[in-house]
Amino acid sequence: MQPQTEAEVVSRSGPADGSAFRPDVEGLRGLAVLLVVLFHAGLPVAGGYVGVDVFFVISGYLITGLLLREHERSGRVSLSRFYARRIRRLLPAAAVVLVASLAAAWALVGLLDRPEVMADGAAAALSVSNIRFALAEGDYFTAIAGPSPFLHFWSLSVEEQFYLVWPALLLFVGGGRRARVAAVLGLVVAGSFAANLVLTDTSVGWAFYSLPTRAWQLAAGGLLAVAGDRFASPHRLVAALGGLVGWAGFAAVVAAGALLTESTPYPGLAALAPTLGAAVLIATGTLRGGPGLVLASPPFRFLGRISYSLYLWHWPILVFTPLVPGTALGLEATTALAASAVLVAWASWRFVEEPFRRGRLALALGTRRALGSGVAAIAAVALLAGGLGYGSVRAIDEIGTAVRPTPGPTSPAPTPTASSPAASSRPSRGPTDLPTDGPTVPPPSPTPVETPAPLTWVSIPDFDPPDPIPLPADVAPSLADARTDTERLYRDRCAAQVDDTEPRSCVYGDPSGSFTIALVGDSHAGEWFPALEVLARQHGWKLVPYVKLSCPFIDLRVRHIELKREYTECAAWREKVIALLAAQPPDLTVVAMSHRGIFPWLAADAGVESESAGIARAVERIPGRHAIMIDTPRTSVEIPGCIAAHLDDVRACAITRDTAFTRLFGAREARVAELTGAGVIDLIPTVCPAMPCQVVRDGMIIYRDNHHLTETFSASLAPALESALRRYVPADR
Repeated sequence: MQPQTEAEVVSRSGPADGSAFRPDVEGLRGLAVLLVVLFHAGLPVAGGYVGVDVFFVISGYLITGLLLREHERSGRVSLSRFYARRIRRLLPAAAVVLVASLAAAWALVGLLDRPEVMADGAAAALSVSNIRFALAEGDYFTAIAGPSPFLHFWSLSVEEQFYLVWPALLLFVGGGRRARVAAVLGLVVAGSFAANLVLTDTSVGWAFYSLPTRAWQLAAGGLLAVAGDRFASPHRLVAALGGLVGWAGFAAVVAAGALLTESTPYPGLAALAPTLGAAVLIATGTLRGGPGLVLASPPFRFLGRISYSLYLWHWPILVFTPLVPGTALGLEATTALAASAVLVAWASWRFVEEPFRRGRLALALGTRRALGSGVAAIAAVALLAGGLGYGSVRAIDEIGTAVRPTPGPTSPAPTPTASSPAASSRPSRGPTDLPTDGPTVPPPSPTPVETPAPLTWVSIPDFDPPDPIPLPADVAPSLADARTDTERLYRDRCAAQVDDTEPRSCVYGDPSGSFTIALVGDSHAGEWFPALEVLARQHGWKLVPYVKLSCPFIDLRVRHIELKREYTECAAWREKVIALLAAQPPDLTVVAMSHRGIFPWLAADAGVESESAGIARAVERIPGRHAIMIDTPRTSVEIPGCIAAHLDDVRACAITRDTAFTRLFGAREARVAELTGAGVIDLIPTVCPAMPCQVVRDGMIIYRDNHHLTETFSASLAPALESALRRYVPADR
């Protein structure tokens, strides 16, 4: 979020408390927005996101000084005039960007993604987008990878929420007296910083996006305003030392932007560097020999002057341009886009911001009119976003009736070869039943014949359908439901979440069954659950699932990518699962995990051999027989969204062999089998009977994202899975 320019207000209190124009503070805004733009443009400023932290400190400094000075002049603060000024300063440019972004999203964003994007726009208009993104349970950098054009409004929302609570906190609790206000702000700093540390370790999304965990940065700026001119000293030696301290603050901000990365737990302790650095720069900005001289230079001041509009415009420009058909952006093109955002921002500052701050529009919008028109504008933008979102949902719901099958294949059929038998005919919504492990005893034959080797992922044939494959009109799950077609484990709360350490006690099939199967692993174990549950019901097996999100079943210390720390909850959960299975041994344990989801905490543990040994150690501690599932192929394309963009020919979303089968694919499973004697279950030829792997087959959407099967398709794999399991299950069970 880009703070406002209240530093332009002049009073007798002196420059140190933000009461007079501070060229250095304007330049500091320029440095902050430069860091953010360079980071978002993918230029080598890996920690440029700290520019937002600098903005928060500046906002706390300016707003607190503004409120204190008004209270000291008149003995009161007019909240109506305060909010009217905020509306005139912030809303016009934001409203223009919101409306333009909604229009661009309607034209460029894929239909399946459009409702969520429009909801993001409504949340931005209502100043609650930070809460929306925190509820999404992903961190900021995950959101950057799959960006919403409204993502940057999270910091605006933090600021707007700050404006709502800050006056009351300072005036009603602090009484407007500087000493009491300082005490209140000190408590805010302590409590908010503690919450920041706790949530960075346990819920990084809330730590990053929420006002309670960012308030300490705003309060730090507020303390500077309370201190007033105490940092300014006429003594040359003190001023010189202050200048050196100022350069240290400048170095802290720049170093944070250059050295922090997406893997840094943030905010956490790391946020101290840009926050304290910004506070030091404000405190020492007027001292001779300090960095204020650099910050007050014309380039930084220019960026600072347009920083609010630049912050608003640069992100949608960077997000929408690659969505234009035929556009491919490299580093040079992205750099050019970032530069063009400066021109757009200048125009926005000149023709939108300034007229509402200084021109006739500012005079016309008195306090009451500003408040009324502001509320009306916010409501109008939110309703516009909501209406566009509703229209998108209706359009998605109509896909099932709008799409009509045309002549042409609905699934690929591999060319029969000596080593790859042709696909047999299957009823509707049952995948092609290619053998995987093969039956234990070959079927009788009137004459001796050579039994073909079971088809494995290595021997999947190539077959590229020559004709278009349209999305079937009665596809299951429907395209509208594909992303949420998850296994029953989640609906039953039987899958452990990231912060869980206790295994969920859930039993499926026949609880008193004489044959027990345990399913163990991360979410890629969970995706096989629907097929296993079908078999458990059919045969009276007892099925006990132990699934934990992002938790590979491996006896190694692992990292959680989003938490950016060691995943200690995974280790604790794993040990308890092993203890439970040791106490009540299953007849068969099926282990599955993402082949791209293992991130060792120690560098020495990385590698196929070390990781395979870690999986083997965990598996061997479970009594009974074991089987390791080959993981499903994944792709960089989000499949339902891709299908929505290619309704007439879903071949565009197929997964190529090179993408599906990386060098790690199947490697650990094979090595674990060698180390433990466990069996290997390879259903990949049933998932993908030919390459490229089609993502719509036999009337079903296969993937719900880019690497998890839909529940519908997984359940249809029960016959193939039964064939594979028969070598581990007695014939009478």
